This record gives sequence, structure tokens and C-alpha cells, in this order.
Amino acid sequence: MRKNNRLIACNREWTGITVLTKKGKHVFLDYSQIEEIRIGYYTVAKLFSKKVTEKIEISVKGVKKPIIFTKLMDWDHFEQYKKEISKFATDNKIPLVSIE
Repeated sequence: MRKNNRLIACNREWTGITVLTKKGKHVFLDYSQIEEIRIGYYTVAKLFSKKVTEKIEISVKGVKKPIIFTKLMDWDHFEQYKKEISKFATDNKIPLVSIE
């Protein structure tokens, strides 16, 4: 996966993030647009099985459903996404919630 195809990327000033949508469009979110970031686990149910994976959930003001990224979407870079999004939330005083 090339750098410009990352699911989540913080800008140089750590004041906004760029998110890759399901349709392949890059959307920029300023820190003031984000209500809360949650990091935890997510259960993916398939026909006869269930898989538990890690997730990052970003709640955006004015949007009913949160943006969800799971480890299955980008296995290789997910730990880096968690570190960056945690720093981003801390630097911009965005509530960061850990879900067990």
C-alpha cells in the first residue's frame, strides 16, 4: 500500500486528518469537526463464524454514523494508525476512549 493510499493520515501540523472513504475518496477532517475517537474491538460476523478485530472509530459532528476502520482493512499499518490517531487526539484535546 502506497503512502497516498493510507486509510488515515495526519497532516504535518497535527491539526487535521485525511481519511480514505469506502468509495476511494480522500476527506480532510479538521480537529474541530471531530467529537470523539474510540479505539477498541469489533466483531465481524460471517456466515458461520465470528472474528474479533481491533477498530478505530471516529465520531464526526453532524454525521450520524461514525467512521470505522478495522485491522482487517490494513493489517500492516494498523498499529501505526493507532499511534498517530492517539497523538492527534491528545494534541488537539479530543476525547480518546478505549473500548474493552
